[in-house]
Amino acid sequence: MKLKYNVLLPILCIVLLNSCNIYNPSEPIPSYIHVDGISVVATTGQGTSSSKITDAWVYIDDELVGCYEMPCTFPVLWDGTHTMKIRGGIKVNGIAANRSPYPFLDFYSQAITLQRGVISNIGTVKVKYLSSAHFWWLEDFESNAGISIDTVSSVSDVALNIVSFPRANVFEGNNSGVAFLKSNNSIFECRSVNSYPLNNGDAFLELNYKCNHEFTISMAATTVAPGGTIENYWAQVEVITLNPSATWNKTYVYVTPAINELISEGGSANRFQIYMTMQNPTAVDSIGMAIDNLKLIQ
Repeated sequence: MKLKYNVLLPILCIVLLNSCNIYNPSEPIPSYIHVDGISVVATTGQGTSSSKITDAWVYIDDELVGCYEMPCTFPVLWDGTHTMKIRGGIKVNGIAANRSPYPFLDFYSQAITLQRGVISNIGTVKVKYLSSAHFWWLEDFESNAGISIDTVSSVSDVALNIVSFPRANVFEGNNSGVAFLKSNNSIFECRSVNSYPLNNGDAFLELNYKCNHEFTISMAATTVAPGGTIENYWAQVEVITLNPSATWNKTYVYVTPAINELISEGGSANRFQIYMTMQNPTAVDSIGMAIDNLKLIQ
């Protein structure tokens, strides 16, 4: 009997080892995709091509693979030829924890042949705005006909100046808008000259800016008569306060919640204007902000 057990034991071990291979197969080797970045190509009537697209939302055959901060290299469990689509993603309001595809950008699409264990380098891809995107407001401070921002305010004692020098205060083109407060200036405030419809749906304000003191973007509803006369101003609703940035920054401000709040107030309000405010309650000297390339898109 002892000999019999000695013969059966190696056979049992072989069966068990084979069973392990059946129930625990080795992990498949993935294919890899590398994306350097995404740039935006703006056409006539869409303003600047300046962008800050931080993320790639990647789809293979219309199935979402994931969201990746660029530059990025990521694995996929596909091989062979497939359709890859990439949508540009942003940090909404500049918040890293609040990432989303930018709803006004079209997909980048191409056929891609994937090979397991091999990196497919896509490089930097270009995307366009959707044809359905409506650009309500564009201001780049380059027009000889004047600007669409009003700095005449009963509460503001500082003007928004159009500057072309020093070049550090100009983002691109020839000009940018700059406001400086000295110790005897308590507040700067400007607003869009025009008002815009209180419509439901996603809306963003894009802008390039730099500042050495925080400033606030807000909105106020207005009642505009059929002839275009503004009959009433409603209280401002704060959208966001932007922190100091020593270098030019690009941000995508999500204004939809403020629009919804203004709509919910009811009454006769049918349009809104955008405000930018910098306060100086502690009489600090030489604080200021520079802005460029404002876009209100819905």
